[in-house]
Amino acid sequence: MYGSWVITQKPEGGESMRAVQLPISNPPLKGFLRWAYTLSITSIHEETIPWYYSNFIQLSCKKTFLEDGGQFYFDFFRGKPNELNFNNPFLLTCSVNYTILEFLPLDAWPQFFADQIRSGYYCVVFLDESRLSPAAAYQKEPFPHHLFLYGFDLDQAIFDASMFDHTGVYRNLQIPFTEFQDAVHSMRHLLKEGVTADHHTYFYKYEPHSPYPFDRTAAIDQLRDYLNGETHLNRINYNPDEEQAFGLKVYDYLQMYFDAVESNDSRLGDRSDVRHLHVLWEHKKMMSERIDYLVDEGIIPYDEELADGYRDITKSAMKLRDQYIRHEIRADKDVFERLRLRFDQFRKEEPVLLQKLIALLEGST
Repeated sequence: MYGSWVITQKPEGGESMRAVQLPISNPPLKGFLRWAYTLSITSIHEETIPWYYSNFIQLSCKKTFLEDGGQFYFDFFRGKPNELNFNNPFLLTCSVNYTILEFLPLDAWPQFFADQIRSGYYCVVFLDESRLSPAAAYQKEPFPHHLFLYGFDLDQAIFDASMFDHTGVYRNLQIPFTEFQDAVHSMRHLLKEGVTADHHTYFYKYEPHSPYPFDRTAAIDQLRDYLNGETHLNRINYNPDEEQAFGLKVYDYLQMYFDAVESNDSRLGDRSDVRHLHVLWEHKKMMSERIDYLVDEGIIPYDEELADGYRDITKSAMKLRDQYIRHEIRADKDVFERLRLRFDQFRKEEPVLLQKLIALLEGST
């Protein structure tokens, strides 16, 4: 269900601790850092599991990526603001920008963030990842990004961090204070020169929530939105984005994206990205695991067609992702035809399975 590795806080030393690790787990979703970072904090706690399975149903993507030459963005959708911005009920969140931190001398940054971690806050720091040696962008063009810090060792002068490394794998590693300071210094320069906007630094503390049973109503609403290719989330504060597609409609734009990759369309800003297929697989895996959870908890009765159907779709999505990874290593033009066939298959099979799931949820008591 959730990831297998767990890191827990070093227990000794009280306020004078010179080394601390806050508890984290292997996050169940890793497609984008907003999920990997926040879920690595919450998914270690059993009480968050019903909330997790009540959510992460909807998908969204950008529709206008060819017209404006922008990135094709494809991800889970949980409304606005995104998960880094006060969107997780189990996380007490504080956010600051570089203007507020301007008073802090560069050599004081490591101690400042170590103090926050010692106080129980996980830190997600906005910095220039091209200055961090494990990063794919190391010593290349500036790469403004968020880095997750969950521990430190003052004697070794390192932070314990999680990030996507140079191979694209999400893992735990150590960042020397010197590299951290260099990345912050570079970020200050990029902001001063107007190269990028400030995406803020976040501090998260896990806060036990009042009981959060599985929310059948929320799940049904999201399932219906997915089927209808729309969203009803946040309508009080946010109008739906006309540049976004939702639910089953994302397949049209996934197809459009990979058609553009195949034809080397000059309008395509993002030339080829396997992350879209990884997120697609994570979504199917999440849907399949949710069904298992609902059956295990007695929320819905076991239905062989439903369970096997989503298990098969999950396997197909994983195979598709792996085939595309091999294509990027050694070109295989046939992969684009397989993509078309699979997207058509998912379009046809998912509505039948999801309508069955909705009926089971509506019929359960």
